[in-house]
Amino acid sequence: MANGAAAPGGERRAIKVIPAVDIMGGKVVRLYKGDPNKKTVYGDDPAEAARRWESEGADMLHVVDLDATLGSGRNTDAVRGVVDAVSIPVQVAGGLRTVRAAAEAAAAGADRIVVGTLAFSDRESLAALVRELGPHRVVVSADHLDGSIVTRGWQSSTGLDMIESVESLHREVGVTEYLLTSVGRDGTLQGPDTSYMGRACRISDGINIIASGGISHERDVAAVRDAGAWGVILGRALYDGRITIPAAKRRAQHGGPSADGKGREGDPQRP
Repeated sequence: MANGAAAPGGERRAIKVIPAVDIMGGKVVRLYKGDPNKKTVYGDDPAEAARRWESEGADMLHVVDLDATLGSGRNTDAVRGVVDAVSIPVQVAGGLRTVRAAAEAAAAGADRIVVGTLAFSDRESLAALVRELGPHRVVVSADHLDGSIVTRGWQSSTGLDMIESVESLHREVGVTEYLLTSVGRDGTLQGPDTSYMGRACRISDGINIIASGGISHERDVAAVRDAGAWGVILGRALYDGRITIPAAKRRAQHGGPSADGKGREGDPQRP
C-alpha cells in the first residue's frame, strides 16, 4: 500500500529503512550537498558496508555510483560486489542515462534501478524502460532544490517543478516509484524536507515516495513516515553513528515521538 497508507484496522504500515552505500573511487563515501570536493570516506569495501547494514536489519540498500553520476568513471565491479554480497533488495543509481545502461544494471542483479536525468530529458525512453522492467522496478530520482528539479549529478537546473513533474510522470508514463532528494539538505544533518515530500505523497495513493536528505536522528524517520513516505534513505547520520538501523526501524514502525520523550538513545544535539 502506497506512502505509509493505513493498513486494515487503521494502522500505518512501517516504512522501508534503506541505508545508502555511495561509491567513489571504489570507496564508501558521503558528500556534502553533492559536492565531490566535500567528501568523507567511510571505508574501502562497499560490500563489507552492505553486509553490515543487512546484518543490522536494513530492509533494502540504495547503492550509488558517484563517479558515474559525475561522469568521471564507473565503479561497476564495486556495485556488482554489493549486489552479490547481500540477500536483501538493492536499488542501483548513478549515471543510468540510457535505457541500455539501466537495463544492464537490472540484468546484473539490481532489484530496482534509479534514473533521474533520463526521466526528465527523454520521456519516451523512460516509458520504454517501465514497459521492459515493470513499474515497480523503475525508480525516478526527483532531485530538487527548493522544489525545482536538478539533474546530471545536481549540476544542471531544469526549471521543472518537482511536484508537477511527479504528477505528470505518474499520470502519463505510469511511474509509481520516486526517490525525492532535497539537495540543499543532503549530507547536512539538518532534518528532512517534509513540506515538498508531503505534497508529493498526497499526489496519489498509487505512488511510493522514498525520502532522502537531511536525516539526522530517529525522530526524522518518524517525521517522514508520518508525512506519508514509503521509505527513507539513511546516509551520513548512519555512518557517523547518530542513528542506528534498529532505532530507525522502531520509528519506521510506530512513528511519533519516542516513548520517553527524550529522542533517540544517546541523541546528540542537532547541529
